[in-house]
Amino acid sequence: MKTQQGGGGQVSIFRWSPLLLAVVWLGAGCASTFKEVKPVTTSEPPRQRPAVLTVGKVSLSDARLSDAEKQTMLRAFHLGVESWVNKSRAFSTVKVGGQWPLPAGTMAMVGDISEVEKGSSAMRFWVGMGAGQARAQGEFQLLDNQGRELTKFKVRKSYLGGAGIGGWDMLKTEDLVKQLGELVAETTDKWLRGEKIN
Repeated sequence: MKTQQGGGGQVSIFRWSPLLLAVVWLGAGCASTFKEVKPVTTSEPPRQRPAVLTVGKVSLSDARLSDAEKQTMLRAFHLGVESWVNKSRAFSTVKVGGQWPLPAGTMAMVGDISEVEKGSSAMRFWVGMGAGQARAQGEFQLLDNQGRELTKFKVRKSYLGGAGIGGWDMLKTEDLVKQLGELVAETTDKWLRGEKIN
């Protein structure tokens, strides 16, 4: 056994290994969310980038959720969009709702969250490797200020568990939906910059 000489005598360097492994194992939890973006239509972004993003009608059509759960998830989605825009400063303003036609320099986002799968925390903990994963996914459209479709894409966020191969859950379902909103906002910005979104 390797040892190191310290002021108080010899100390095994392996004594700390379980503690260090636990810290690394817990820290790995952040890496267990995954994203997927698929374009539905292919189109070029407008020549002049809109300064304002309006979040229009976003529905949640997963019938397994109660009305109260749907409201919670939709609030989380809107918060995700707003927080990403405010952090990235991709738009000068982000608004919720509005009437057509929207002011010049405004683009709207509408869509439907088709699935919010809570998954199984027991399966994530005991089995891992993708079993019992939680998912949030939907299809979204970007519209010009007259309500005409600019582009459409599908997005999905998945959560596989505390350490990617099993472990304590570290992410609530509404947090996953919030991340879905962030992903939609990020995808919107990438499309406007002419980048591939898949």
